[in-house]
Formats: sequence, C-alpha cells, structure tokens
Amino acid sequence: MHIFVINLERDAVRRAQILDHLRGLGLDAEIVPAVEGAKVSPEALPAGTHPGLSGGEIGCYLSHVRFWETVVERGLPHAIVLEDDVHCRPDMLRVAEEAIATGLPFDALRLSALKPIRGQRLATLSGGFKIILPTKNPSGTQGYLVSLEGARRLLEHLSVPHCPIDNALDLYWKYGLRIPLVSPSVVEEDASLASTIAGRYGTHERKTVFSHLARVARAERRKWTVFLMARSLRASLRAAGQRGGAS
Repeated sequence: MHIFVINLERDAVRRAQILDHLRGLGLDAEIVPAVEGAKVSPEALPAGTHPGLSGGEIGCYLSHVRFWETVVERGLPHAIVLEDDVHCRPDMLRVAEEAIATGLPFDALRLSALKPIRGQRLATLSGGFKIILPTKNPSGTQGYLVSLEGARRLLEHLSVPHCPIDNALDLYWKYGLRIPLVSPSVVEEDASLASTIAGRYGTHERKTVFSHLARVARAERRKWTVFLMARSLRASLRAAGQRGGAS
C-alpha cells in the first residue's frame, strides 16, 4: 500500500526523522510536498476560502487536497497519508489492511485522534481494534487512509478551505462522507515537535445564546445522521460478509 508523508520542502530535519521512523517499521513512504500557505497569494486561493484561516491552516488544508489529487491521478485503490510529526504503531499497516478487508465502504479511515473517541461501533478487528463512526469530534489529521472513490468524494465536497482540515473531516456527516476511525489510534502526534500551524481558526469566536442554541441543534442533527449512517454501513458489512461466505 502506498504511504505518503506531507512535509515542507525546506524542513529536511523532519523529513529525515519521519522517513527513518518508517524505515524502522519496515515501511517506505513518498513525500507529498506541503503547501506553504503564507506564500499563496489571495488570488491563487480556491474561491470561497475562509478569510479567517491562518497561512499555516491554509497550507495544511491544501497539502491534504494535494494528497487526494495524487491518489485520484494515479488511480490508487487505497493510500495512507501521514503528517511529518507522528509516531506510528508497528501494526499500523496490518490494521489498515484488515480494515480494508472487512469490505466496509469508507471514504477515509482516520488512524489518529487527538480527543477521546466516542461513537457507533461498526466492526471489531483483531488485536482489540475497533472501527468507530464518531459522534464526537476526534480532531487531528496525523494519519488516515483513503480509498480511491473516497479521494474523489473528498475533492468533490471538501476541496475549498472553509475551516481547518481536521474540522472539515470532523464534519463528515454533514456532507454524507463516510469517515470512521480506528480505536485505539495507530498513529499519534509526536509531542516533542512544535506545530508548524500558527494561530487557530475560531479561537476568538464570540459565544452567544444563539450560537449555543445552534450548537445544540447541530449536535442533535449529527446524532441522528451518524446513527442512520452507521446502520447503513453495518448493513453493507453484513452484505459483504454474506458475499464472502458464498464465494
């Protein structure tokens, strides 16, 4: 399976560290040159890019879009993308391949989470790993797996940076995207490395009664949307299992 790492061309130290880490796990990876958002002129940004995003947030977002485009251009059935400040469990690739073998029709499968994982269980893998459809925002894009069709759907729905990339993936349910995650995580952030993303969208967002009511309504809508999506995905898994048993 193809593994890609998003890395700024000028950051040779991180590039060497992550590639050495992966080689130690017996894994090869290809570098996806990261976009330097601060150097992208406003005229060159996709129409509709949120003006409140920092240069780092824009660069991070467009780097992930570049990864999706690479998967589609090469016609890769599946591919993993990692950020360059992570540690991967030795069984990361096995867990990813086992998740694919279940037949679950995901668009992306998050391999990392920065927040506690809560949601609807879809499947159980060996070693105690579970595939969960999140009902709470897991946050972070340290590592995830995409399918070819999923990369196409991500480009269709999320090619414009309206918010940080992890926020966009957290809102998967709003766009009908199927983005479960693996629990426990098999990719983790390296806390010893400082983030290259300065500032944070929404940090100074004003909280009002109306914004609170909007959040409550959105949470309710999310609960039912995720419930229905989970039911549909479980049905797909059962159908895949029946086809496998009949073959």
